[in-house]
Amino acid sequence: MKLKKRPLLLVIGILILAGGLFLFVKKRTVLQVRNLDHSQTLRISTGPSGAFSIFYINSIYNEPVSEEFQIKGDSIFLKGVRTKSPGVMGYYGFDDTRELHPMNRNLGAAFIFKKGMVEGQGLRIGEKKIFLNEIGEKGDSIQLSAEFMRLGHYIFLMLFNN
Repeated sequence: MKLKKRPLLLVIGILILAGGLFLFVKKRTVLQVRNLDHSQTLRISTGPSGAFSIFYINSIYNEPVSEEFQIKGDSIFLKGVRTKSPGVMGYYGFDDTRELHPMNRNLGAAFIFKKGMVEGQGLRIGEKKIFLNEIGEKGDSIQLSAEFMRLGHYIFLMLFNN
């Protein structure tokens, strides 16, 4: 009877070890959203693409705008600005009327912007939408930064730190 249990225990032990290695070796790209005025932080996994966008209503023209970003290495890149408004296009200095204006501007590992006065400002990461009124008030300084963390650390933070 003892001999039959050993292979089962060995297989269980190997599976536990493999799961532990997966949690502490595999890394995730995480977007950290930090309110610098009210010490609140969100961490959201961006998935393998590292893509996310900020959407808002332009306060001058009252038209929707989306800024598209991608995390590559230890930097965040502004990949493009999307709008259908000719007024907003002119405000940003775009000469043509294409909806998407591609860019490739390196913003470094983090950047800061102000939470707008107009409601409807937020982040889109994959299918997930997060409105910035969940993390801050009008005029608050919001910092976005790229983090690479082990899957186990990310899961721990999601379970116990938020």
